[in-house]
Amino acid sequence: MKQTILMSGLVVLLTASWKTKEGPVLATTATTVAHTEGNGSRLITSKTTEMNDSAALEVVNRLFERFKAGASPTELASFYDEKADWFIPGDIRNVPWIGKRTGRQEIAEHYRLLKQYIKPEKLDITEILTKGNRVVILGYLESRYKESNKLINSEFSIDIIVENGLITRYHFLEDSFDVSVKAKS
Repeated sequence: MKQTILMSGLVVLLTASWKTKEGPVLATTATTVAHTEGNGSRLITSKTTEMNDSAALEVVNRLFERFKAGASPTELASFYDEKADWFIPGDIRNVPWIGKRTGRQEIAEHYRLLKQYIKPEKLDITEILTKGNRVVILGYLESRYKESNKLINSEFSIDIIVENGLITRYHFLEDSFDVSVKAKS
């Protein structure tokens, strides 16, 4: 009898800043898959994708490098599939750059609004986890809301899926309550 084990681990632990010129370092770990046969146990399977960990991570790293370099909203939106599932939950009445968006034009509008309202001050990426075509980023950020000059501090996670070299899912989770409070006043 063979036992089932599906392991995917921490890929990279790094700290980066908005103000530094160094990009993230790419690294990968092995994913081990085994399966149980013959005893009636449920098989653990994983979705087969055309993209491996390093290819998905490369797309995400290029997006962050271009963002950090001040790329235009249109260029940043070009990293996304036209039908990308893009979402930052929160109070869209007070925070116009968040919400649900689909398509490059709407995603470009996010980046345009973000540059209009927010001055990035600090970004610490604490962990990047990859599995196939999924990249999950955990970290901390500080941004200044330009209209009130208030500092927004927030831990965040980003869930990204890359297919055929384009981002098809981008969900950014942060303390949207604090962002809304700072944007209101």
